[in-house]
Amino acid sequence: MLNAIIHRDYSTGNPIHIHIYPDKILIYNDGRLPETWTIEDLFAPHTSKPFNPLIASTFFRSGQIEAWGRGVEKIAEACREWGKPEPFYKVRANEIMIGFNSVDAGDKTIDKFAEKFVEKFVGNESQLAILKLMCEQPTISARTISSYIGITPRGVQKNIEILKREGFVERVGAAKGGRWIVKQQ
Repeated sequence: MLNAIIHRDYSTGNPIHIHIYPDKILIYNDGRLPETWTIEDLFAPHTSKPFNPLIASTFFRSGQIEAWGRGVEKIAEACREWGKPEPFYKVRANEIMIGFNSVDAGDKTIDKFAEKFVEKFVGNESQLAILKLMCEQPTISARTISSYIGITPRGVQKNIEILKREGFVERVGAAKGGRWIVKQQ
């Protein structure tokens, strides 16, 4: 998500799109590669040319990213560390998409979380993404969820209130230091 925020073309007014399916996650972003680059250049060692250098600098200074020019490499490393397939990319004139398969070629088992929840949340990808993050990181804050899925903190809060009201999630403990319990109905 940080890579999408740093390299997004904000002049279009289009949001970052996140599509969650039982077998994959797709993140679409209005943006483009530097003029002389090809997709192969992303996978070779390269200098950073962020579309938004001030945003990149802010994330670097806050410790959210460790170095410029290693986003694609770091994403692939994280997938390997978690034992997931490496991401795939599609680059068009003014759009870049990254996709993550949740199913390995040798393992046709659909991700357990998506299997239980995707039917209940068709049409509300934000709520599905929030639930998945809460399962993976029970102490995650609404602000951090917001940065992961690309909606406002207020939007996250509204979705959490709906999820609480519907009985899918419960907060245990204080606002700071508490944790989320996702009820896998």
